[in-house]
Amino acid sequence: MAEEGTQQLPYVRETVLKKRKVNEDWAVKNRERKAAKRQRRRDDGKGAIKRPEDFVREFRNKELDFVRMRTRLKVRKLPPAESLSSKLIFAIRIPGTTDLHPHMRKILRRLRLTQVLTGVFLKASDAIMKRLLVVEPFVTYGFPNLKNVKELIYKKGRGFLDKEPFPLTSNDLIEKGLGEHGIICLEDLVHEIATVGPHFRQASSFLMPFKLKCPERRLQMKKKPYKDGGDSGNREDKINELIEKLN
Repeated sequence: MAEEGTQQLPYVRETVLKKRKVNEDWAVKNRERKAAKRQRRRDDGKGAIKRPEDFVREFRNKELDFVRMRTRLKVRKLPPAESLSSKLIFAIRIPGTTDLHPHMRKILRRLRLTQVLTGVFLKASDAIMKRLLVVEPFVTYGFPNLKNVKELIYKKGRGFLDKEPFPLTSNDLIEKGLGEHGIICLEDLVHEIATVGPHFRQASSFLMPFKLKCPERRLQMKKKPYKDGGDSGNREDKINELIEKLN
């Protein structure tokens, strides 16, 4: 019999304890894997030697991309965001050169598309459409349907809480991160993203960029819009075909 004045610890189910242990082990392994990857990059870059011609070519390519970007902004007229067929956009960073102009690198960082073959959900607005036009040769985007939104979040969704990523296997963690906005489970998160709800910004920021797989036919970096036979730019509803290949 428990002594008076002592409090019994709350009962926690064994399945919950096991899930906590799995999440902790996964977080430790993920930190170790990232640290090893950063070290490999440092080691690979130590012995790299560039010729003067390489620096000149990289500089010219960056300046050419910047000039083309300014030309696109002057020539292309963006339709108002209200006239688009959907308010939800899924943008994908496609393979290409890593030597980007600082302005374009800054825009890609704001869109959270710093790595090749990563995707993010965006809310269609005039500011977002302008950013996508700026970095159009390096991204492809369109309007995803409900089926692909759900499958992306269920299969490749990862959350970001307390500066640590974690797989979306626990509604408790989702509630901890988004509970104040009325999102307490995975279904609520899918609904908020698919319908572009009032707390879309918080929900999309909670989700880490989706890491997609390489397609059978590798995306070619032709810096041509999709409508002209390339891989970049606006695909509209055709983005769903690409998502199914990459998911």
